[in-house]
Amino acid sequence: MTVFVLGCIGNGDSVSRASDVGVVVTEFMFDTSAVYHNEDINLRLVLENQGQKQVTGDTSVFIYGQTVSINDKHWSVIENSLSLEPKTSTSDMSSITLEGAWKIPNDEFLPPQPDMGMPGGVATLDVTLTAPELEEGESTPYTFYTRVCYPYKTSMLSTITSSSKEEMRIQQSSSAVENVNTAGPIHINLGGQASIVARGSTIPVVFKITDVGGGFSTTTDIVCESTPDSMDRNKVNISIEVEGIVLDGTSHELYGDTITTDCTKVVKLVNGQAEMRCSIPIDRNQPTREYHIRAIAEYKYYVSSDTKITVDYISE
Repeated sequence: MTVFVLGCIGNGDSVSRASDVGVVVTEFMFDTSAVYHNEDINLRLVLENQGQKQVTGDTSVFIYGQTVSINDKHWSVIENSLSLEPKTSTSDMSSITLEGAWKIPNDEFLPPQPDMGMPGGVATLDVTLTAPELEEGESTPYTFYTRVCYPYKTSMLSTITSSSKEEMRIQQSSSAVENVNTAGPIHINLGGQASIVARGSTIPVVFKITDVGGGFSTTTDIVCESTPDSMDRNKVNISIEVEGIVLDGTSHELYGDTITTDCTKVVKLVNGQAEMRCSIPIDRNQPTREYHIRAIAEYKYYVSSDTKITVDYISE
């Protein structure tokens, strides 16, 4: 999310120190790219939290795209072959059809600790499938899909300085605002100059939210599904903090004043971007003051992957 300070001179460049991922599919594949009909083959799925924050709730995993049943003409699951790690997982996923969700608890998806050489939390699914029966001479490609839905929270912290016109003439600062984003698929930035002239009791700003993760988001109240409703997609819950106070419309004492500013909103992203306008309260009683602004995005994020395999007929 990018924040532009209105009325400031500057190109709005931002400094990003974050990656664009949270939970990622690091592996989703069969043992081989081709198999004979009625032959067994293993399918493996590996997930890893590569973001900077712990997943905030259960991660839901879906596998779909093909009919899986006990019918010889369909893909089928070898009995007792579905294996899930960690063992604390819960699963509504059928061991016969693979329908339903595999759910991974958030305490298993801790973020990585690069300074200690520790990767993020990992979860794996292994299952052995039997390829469908074909007719003589047939060769058929199949594609399996997986979709992962995880609740996440990312944030941006920026510092701007407001000064009176007299102080600004002395300082003559023109550096751009530096944005520090936590790693995740939704980014936040604050554009404009790091130093601004104070006018009145608020600063009008524009928050720009950007989806950089290659998937899509929903708000936190939407239940994870393999195919969420199109009206629920590309939405994010946004909140703003100033000096640690959430601007949520409730009454707060700040800088000697009572404020009721509300900067919480659900935004809809179009082509991966959205804007939200708000006015940030400032201290009118100091000639120069720093303001630490934190913008928080909360959402459920979906990432997908697919794997292909060809089934060939072979005479018995």
